[in-house]
Amino acid sequence: MRNLSFFLAAAVVLWNTALNADDLWLGVPPPGSVYVEVATHQDQQDWRVTNPMASDPRPHRHLPNPILTIHLDSLEGAVRAEAILDRWGGHYKTLDPRIRFNGHPWLDVPFPRKPPAKVEPQRQYFHDNPVIPIPLEYLVEGVNSFQATTSHENPEGWGQWGLYSLILRVYYDPEKVSHPSGRIVSPKQGATMGENPTIAIEASSRNGVAQVDVLAWYEGYDENGDGVWLDWHGGNFQPVRGEPADLMEHVGTLWRAPYEITWDTRWVPDQAPGKVKLVARILDSLGTWTVTEPVEGLSLERVGESVQLFKPGPLPERFGVRTGREMKFCMISLPPDLKLYNILEAGLHLRTWHGWDGHHKPFKLNAWSHSVDGKNHHYDYDIHLVPPAELVPGDNRFEVHSETVHHSLEVLWPGPALTVRFQTDR
Repeated sequence: MRNLSFFLAAAVVLWNTALNADDLWLGVPPPGSVYVEVATHQDQQDWRVTNPMASDPRPHRHLPNPILTIHLDSLEGAVRAEAILDRWGGHYKTLDPRIRFNGHPWLDVPFPRKPPAKVEPQRQYFHDNPVIPIPLEYLVEGVNSFQATTSHENPEGWGQWGLYSLILRVYYDPEKVSHPSGRIVSPKQGATMGENPTIAIEASSRNGVAQVDVLAWYEGYDENGDGVWLDWHGGNFQPVRGEPADLMEHVGTLWRAPYEITWDTRWVPDQAPGKVKLVARILDSLGTWTVTEPVEGLSLERVGESVQLFKPGPLPERFGVRTGREMKFCMISLPPDLKLYNILEAGLHLRTWHGWDGHHKPFKLNAWSHSVDGKNHHYDYDIHLVPPAELVPGDNRFEVHSETVHHSLEVLWPGPALTVRFQTDR
């Protein structure tokens, strides 16, 4: 199929695009890291972060912004620290998200990467897991307090974002603390993997191994909303607000030996040869993590099939619908010479906030409609199976509709995308 050759060639260009050094471990600590993580997950009230200067009386019931606490056992041997947030981007035009620890100076919380249409991030809806370096002198052993704040493009506007969870990660000198060890033993460096490969890990600790997480680096749907598609895939997600923000959308987690896992590559697009990586992080029973060396140069090879990812075109600013702005849309372009009979299955990736069907109409993809299946005042990520006959060559129109007077249905960055599995001639 000529269109598949075109997209594979485009993938090679993407793989050769240079990244900043910091991007190489975005969201995943460097190999050999030894660290502990402690977390707090906010309840039904304390997740809101509100502009203290807001003039509207409604946000004042959420002010002052709460001062929360988190407990850290020891800083002996610590070398650096960072906070990983489970963050909803919040209200339109919200600016300057910041956080501070123990009354020390405010630390900026970075926005995700700008969308391709150059819409400023405060004018787009998103959910992500930003990482904020914390000077060690801002922390203490025992109880640490933290507080967040924000502003708005209008100094008196209702700026607000959501801090659902905060994970405090403290790194230690590996020579000064007991920690687990291990490595990925299969696949080997430079190996070629088939569909749904098995990954084997060796893990040990004199304190006992409690957990092993496996993550993969590839070009795929940006499920954690950081604006990076070529990345270590996975993120911290709360299935229910107030519950722990667990690692999800990664290869998988193991709790007991033998440490072998099957990677479900159903929605993983074809990759340029030798460009997939795998890494594992290992937790001991005392709560100390370590990160293995990555296995690199891996190839994912399919026989008789090809999986392609089709990203959305430019998203509308403020991609949300409610009374007064009842419909918005974007386009997802498929190859103009697409043959529907070659499609085996298709999945529509959709991330939403308050995509609750009790308030909103089904979304539409061309003439096909389907329930949003989102959550009430919370974020969600779904892959909806699309009947292949509902797709068309060229532009496919994705629409959301709502007439609610309640909160908008927000379509979160990076917007909807299609993963399509084709039958090939191989």
